Amino acid sequence: MAMVQVYECTQCEKKFAQQKWICPKCKNTEFHIKEVRGEGNVFSFTTIYVSSQEFSHLTPYSVALVDLQDGVRLTGRIMEKVEINDKVKCISNVDNTFVFEKIS
Repeated sequence: MAMVQVYECTQCEKKFAQQKWICPKCKNTEFHIKEVRGEGNVFSFTTIYVSSQEFSHLTPYSVALVDLQDGVRLTGRIMEKVEINDKVKCISNVDNTFVFEKIS
């Protein structure tokens, strides 16, 4: 399982997938990088059957919103058939491109 790098507010400890300048919760401007487990549940998804030529070799695949156990929501690709609330884990994270797989 791949660990996921997030940004955590040093004041209120809210976590974000993308770097922020100001925490929307407490207005703090200081963050530190933290690694969290890449496990969570599918919040929502859509299945791609027809894509651009550069991704056509991957079809069909799903793009999902995944709620990690640590409170961060990520968008990632899943090659398997998924349903809402399925448990998944991050298996790859290259340049903030997340790939998940179902946990049996």
